[in-house]
Amino acid sequence: MLTKTQARIMEIFAANIAERYSIKGISRIIGKDYSLVHRSIKPLIAESLLAKDKQGYLSLNYKENMAQIACVEALRTQKFFQKKQNRVIELFIEDAVKAIKEDFFVMLIFGSAVEQKKSPGDIDILFIADADAKINKTEKLLQNIALNFSAKFDINVISTESVYEMLSKRDQTNVMNETLNKHLIIFGAENYYRMLKNAR
Repeated sequence: MLTKTQARIMEIFAANIAERYSIKGISRIIGKDYSLVHRSIKPLIAESLLAKDKQGYLSLNYKENMAQIACVEALRTQKFFQKKQNRVIELFIEDAVKAIKEDFFVMLIFGSAVEQKKSPGDIDILFIADADAKINKTEKLLQNIALNFSAKFDINVISTESVYEMLSKRDQTNVMNETLNKHLIIFGAENYYRMLKNAR
């Protein structure tokens, strides 16, 4: 069970998968005393939730404890939807999840909508299907649902095959690489991290 401070620390790492932080940097971001942050981080390293490199920088250890990281993602999503300006996104997601009759999928919000303090202009949605054959049908379904809302949704549907291809090109600007540091996983967090583990 994570303490309040540990949960906040883990949220930062989950939100910025490709980033590395010092304890001092985390202390500054969350506005907490260095010694408290240091004490909170030690068990996170011991439990392999965070990895420490030779320079002393910390990063998310997404290759282990995927279920716990998925819980952190759920916390982030809950906080996001508590904000009144994100209500339209929540309603879209509810309708989309009800309409999708698939056993495997990953759905997330990515890009600037994740961090905006006011109602977002464009809302980027990424849907990951388990087969290329499902892309067109799912895209049409989600675009039709998006028409019911005044907000502008930009729907991206890709297959797991495309996920691996994109993640293998670490320096290339593409949808998957963009999600590493600006995302909110709505559905399928464990599957997202499993793909990330297998690809990187």
